[in-house]
Amino acid sequence: MNQSAEQLQPAETADEAERQLGMVAIVDDDPHISRALGSWLELNDLRATHHSSAESLLQAIHQADGQLQLHLGVVNPLVFPLVGAVLDLNLPGATGIELATRLRAMAPGLPLVIITALRDEERSSYGQPPPGIRILKKPFDLDDLENALFPLVH
Repeated sequence: MNQSAEQLQPAETADEAERQLGMVAIVDDDPHISRALGSWLELNDLRATHHSSAESLLQAIHQADGQLQLHLGVVNPLVFPLVGAVLDLNLPGATGIELATRLRAMAPGLPLVIITALRDEERSSYGQPPPGIRILKKPFDLDDLENALFPLVH
């Protein structure tokens, strides 16, 4: 049985509406943390994209009309607005603070939070994050993460 174009339209509209809502990037080399954060974001009606390094995220980002966009896929990439990011501090390659600095330069209003398992003494060698970016120590309270990503989850 063939479906008419009218029957397919609502699903296409829903997919496009979902893309307009955007995605939150999770950049953490621990897949367990990344999946847990992604699940939490989904519970808050947000979609997540997972990256294990700063370089991986930066390769997926493009700037258009003053907004950061994620291009996901190779042949026909889907494009989503980047609406926030959760960054691990201690990443392979560029650090979470270096990534936060680059993202802040590209999109000054982008909600960002850095997470880390490092003690304060170890963390100090990474330098200070850009103004307005919170660093949460693992394990952190999800309410603190919610407040750091506000207004995305409200």
